[in-house]
Amino acid sequence: MRDMDLNDLFGGESDCIEYKVARPKDAKKYLRTVVAFANGHGGCLVFGVDDKSREVVGIADEEVPQEMDAIANAIGDACAPTIVPSIYARTVDGKSVIVVEVAAGQQVPYYLKSLGLERGVYTRVGATSRPADLDYAREIMVENSPRGFDRMPNRDVELTEAGVEALCARMRDVALENSRDERERRAVKPVTKNQLIKWGVILEREGELLPTNAYALLTGEGYEFAWRVQCGVFRGTGRSVFLDRREFDGSVVDQVEQAYQYVLSKINMGANFDQLVRRDEYEIPMWPIRELITNAILHRSYLISSCVQVCLFDDRLEISSPGGLKRGLTLQKALDGRSEIRNHALAQAFHYMRLIENWGTGLRRARDQIVAFGLREPEFLVDDEDFRVNVYRMSLDEFGKRLDPLHGNRNAVGDGSTVEENSAINRRLATIGDKSAINRRLAAIGGEKRAREVLSMLYDTPSITTREVGVKLGLKPSRARDVLAALVDAGLLERRGSNRNAHYVLPN
Repeated sequence: MRDMDLNDLFGGESDCIEYKVARPKDAKKYLRTVVAFANGHGGCLVFGVDDKSREVVGIADEEVPQEMDAIANAIGDACAPTIVPSIYARTVDGKSVIVVEVAAGQQVPYYLKSLGLERGVYTRVGATSRPADLDYAREIMVENSPRGFDRMPNRDVELTEAGVEALCARMRDVALENSRDERERRAVKPVTKNQLIKWGVILEREGELLPTNAYALLTGEGYEFAWRVQCGVFRGTGRSVFLDRREFDGSVVDQVEQAYQYVLSKINMGANFDQLVRRDEYEIPMWPIRELITNAILHRSYLISSCVQVCLFDDRLEISSPGGLKRGLTLQKALDGRSEIRNHALAQAFHYMRLIENWGTGLRRARDQIVAFGLREPEFLVDDEDFRVNVYRMSLDEFGKRLDPLHGNRNAVGDGSTVEENSAINRRLATIGDKSAINRRLAAIGGEKRAREVLSMLYDTPSITTREVGVKLGLKPSRARDVLAALVDAGLLERRGSNRNAHYVLPN
């Protein structure tokens, strides 16, 4: 940071910059910031600058050496483990300031000796230094240990030969499914127990094989409540009104797919016709959605008692991952392609299964594809608690014009519905919520896709019959009756008339 541009160093306080007019008599007022920087991504403490006005007031030249010694001694005496900052003077507008440059520490957690480990750990939240609890101290100790959380043994899971074989087979199947062509499929080699040991999915200790947290996450066994993904659709741009909510648990591989499919089922999808060839297109490009969800699940902190959240608002898709960026990694470095892996064993497994590609390129590629699609640049928000991505949506009119500039939003969506109709269908399906019995009944008749096919028919005609549904969807009469009955039970349709004259309409 010694060569940091003056505009950065004096551009205002932030998560890595703090100002002090002078060295306070109470050393704790700046020592807690030194500790917070060492526990986080590092930072610079600048003496001789007013924190409110950003005015450089300076420190008398004859006092600079004495002040630098006093700061160095205070840090050396008060902090544990030992923090060795770089302390130097800079001249700005003819005035001297003292810069205390603190690197991200390697022996976390750092704390003030006088307060002890229980009360003396500090972390940086925005432009303030705040006390951290013991959970945070434990989290950063584990994440920066040689093994890391995902490669630690999990005593709640049983390791069996059958379980290992099933995991190896499942991983190979996923890798084959995600291969783009025959050449990639031929390159997929079977996973073995020895490979799982090498990655850290299984731990070998004194001749005994033990399952790790990565094994539990990959198999869905012994998972904690917070190891799940929460998905929801909200009315408007805030979290006041839920339209739909789902939670997905099980293996992290299943969570990626389920959350991805959930988003696709809730956003608008249209048909673009290029030289009479139909091409379905979503309002947000598909690959970035999957990549951002995968990153949120892979790179989250599993020591924090929070879930990955995937939320759809009227104006944006919001994906939040607990734990923020790994220590030592800034947002700019992440977008520039730098990779700091928090969960090493999971990352190896995801890479094998082709859920991630080149290390460190995912965020940048997702951002570039979203912008190239015509959406505004996504917003990346990061602090010590979570890492959040906001992908902003098009309006229905903008999406319709993208599909067909001449006809606006009267473009086919799904199997013939318009963009507006697809949005209306989304609202009707959202009324089901978490009614598990109804969702199981719908799954038995083809799930949400089948429900959409039937509901879209009712935007062309006021009512439908069993025979019309059977002809349209290619179903036998008995199967068509089952489909309609399930939709009636779900409250998505109303049945009118006697058996011979029965027909179905949308509820008011």
